[in-house]
Amino acid sequence: MDFSVILQTPQFRQLVQENALDRLFADGLYPAVLFREEAETERWEANVGDNKTFTGKGLMKPRLRPLQPGQDPAPHDYKLEQWAAQQQKYADSIDTHLPTAVAAAVNKLTEDLKILGLNAGQTLNRLPRNKLYNAAESGWTVADGAQNAVTSLRVKRLNGFTRARRPDLSTGSPVRYDTVTANNPLAITVVQTVGGATTVNVTGFTPDTPGDEIGPGVLTVSAAVTVADRDAVFASTRTSLVRSGGGNATDALTAGTDILHLSDIRSAVARLRTVDVQPMADGYFHMHLDPTGESQLYADNEFQRLNISLPDGMHYRDFAVTRLLGCTIYRNNECPQTHNVDGASTATYSQDDPFAGEMFSNGNASTGSKVHRALVIGAGALKEYYVDQNAMITEAGVAGKVEQGARVVNNGVEIDVQRIHVIMRQPQDRLQEIVAQTWKFQGDWVVRTDGATGDAAAYKRVCEIQFTE
Repeated sequence: MDFSVILQTPQFRQLVQENALDRLFADGLYPAVLFREEAETERWEANVGDNKTFTGKGLMKPRLRPLQPGQDPAPHDYKLEQWAAQQQKYADSIDTHLPTAVAAAVNKLTEDLKILGLNAGQTLNRLPRNKLYNAAESGWTVADGAQNAVTSLRVKRLNGFTRARRPDLSTGSPVRYDTVTANNPLAITVVQTVGGATTVNVTGFTPDTPGDEIGPGVLTVSAAVTVADRDAVFASTRTSLVRSGGGNATDALTAGTDILHLSDIRSAVARLRTVDVQPMADGYFHMHLDPTGESQLYADNEFQRLNISLPDGMHYRDFAVTRLLGCTIYRNNECPQTHNVDGASTATYSQDDPFAGEMFSNGNASTGSKVHRALVIGAGALKEYYVDQNAMITEAGVAGKVEQGARVVNNGVEIDVQRIHVIMRQPQDRLQEIVAQTWKFQGDWVVRTDGATGDAAAYKRVCEIQFTE
């Protein structure tokens, strides 16, 4: 039949179903979840408490002087340090109304489970992402507002300013990075707009949100300081980072100028090699880079000269950097950006997404430049300690179905959500029509410290590169 006749003939038009539903829910856009893959996994043994403390050892100083005749070598010792993990529980859930699921164009129960699995994958990717980036930005912040001759210094972030390890002080914490006090102080530098840089000790802190050592708060310092708004503040134990164009804070970044260059990657790799960080098992450091940074590399003169005679090479043919300067480079759209950090688009810190970095160079979403961050990681930087959820199941059984881990496919890509429990609970309402589906994970991610060797930086196995659009 000529379909134009159907369209033009009213009686035929009434017989044709309009807005017919395709019996398929199309997959939504979904980012690669790569950060969790960087973690070395270790099972949390049962009946050992909800906290674990780990001990690392430093090195003995080389003794290069020859012994005198008849002289015994004097005994020496090596430094120790400790870091901790604490079990936390993460979960999310979705309810499916069975009468609706049966009437829908597709099996909504199955589709809800798939979406829940994607939620688990993305959640368990951003948790280690924040751990890695917060370690990479540890000990860097700016003053929050102008303050005159204060010993209670308000700052934008407490990340890296709340704990100290002071084996050099008889009253200090000799091994563990413990809470700062007058007896266990942390030396910091306040770069004042007027008066130059001043070194003081942090002896206490008050977070805006009790228990939050990442977000904004107040540092108690040992001597009065006067600061202008957004004067740089950094700790003696700060993690070494690379800021395109230099400077002590993101405020030094200039839009359109301080973009990503090969020289920035070289500096980051050189830093890791200088402090003896080993590459990953594939022989390379791993670099996570968002698409903006990847695109900027193609504008770098050094990169262009490297590829000027290779028009058919992989870099230009596939628009993929892959391996460069000792790094395996991963295109990762989950690197912190304004669209994937809670509150970032309005330059506010969110307790629901405790990421330490500011997403605009001057802290203002209207006038600041967007800050992008690439991350270079060495071997042993991240550990995932997980609790086997089968330990929670007894002879009493469960009301429903439990799956140990899962793999979800979205747009043809498999999403790894292993080491979690997926629970499909049998209907509990009076009509037995609502099925609750839930995922849960119990454990922790830890970026280990390396304060017992090398320089004063607490975290040495990660290096961040900051740049703008």
